[in-house]
Amino acid sequence: MAAKPRDSVFTTVMWDGESSIADFTAHIARLENHAKRLRIELPEDLPAVIAKEVCRFLKSHDENLKSLLTIRYSTSDNISLTSRPLPKLRSSEIHGKTRPLKKWLGEVTGTKHGDWQPYLDARDDAEQSGADISILIDEFSIVDADRASVVVIDEDGTAYVSDNNLAVHGITNEIITRSLNSIGIPVMKARLNERMVARCEEILVTGTGIGCSKLVTIDGEIIGREESLIFEKCRDLLSQHYSNPDTWTNMCEYLQ
Repeated sequence: MAAKPRDSVFTTVMWDGESSIADFTAHIARLENHAKRLRIELPEDLPAVIAKEVCRFLKSHDENLKSLLTIRYSTSDNISLTSRPLPKLRSSEIHGKTRPLKKWLGEVTGTKHGDWQPYLDARDDAEQSGADISILIDEFSIVDADRASVVVIDEDGTAYVSDNNLAVHGITNEIITRSLNSIGIPVMKARLNERMVARCEEILVTGTGIGCSKLVTIDGEIIGREESLIFEKCRDLLSQHYSNPDTWTNMCEYLQ
């Protein structure tokens, strides 16, 4: 039976392979928000439930390397954890292919929900074409990417993120936009249409797995300037973020 969107809610975090995960508070907040939109009732002690599962999970896995950990709450199976290595293509120059955004009814679109296969298919479609990521389009504007958020650096020095409520709120994107503000680049919400893309300086693609990458082509067309400083600065700032001990929450200590 095909998975239904309201069957589960999930988030994917950076995991140190031991007992700590990054940006725990932000991920909990997004899980709770998306669960509310999906009408999924979460445990009142969700953070403690997740912490307990992570501590149990690490005892059966010998990772000891930073990796991705998907935390899923199912209406039938409760909490489940799945780990996978960080991708080799991370915080680098990448190529995109456009694809129509798959939309669900109600408040489902824009959440991390149970029917995630269309996003996986979008990624596969891009890779089958020789690209790295699908850029998801609705009404001639960029809304999202198959596993990341998009930031457009305009020629006037302003950064723009999608104002479309169908976009998934990105934890890494939030980190990057704070970093942009810290180096004097204002961030605003807007419709990321063809005109904005055509005149941009560069486009960043951000996500827990893909890090902070630079989109150099869309559908084979070169995007922005060949040389860029914003991408390199944001990539370094994201690396500093993960190097900061305050970014990480020890799940086993959390239970004490």
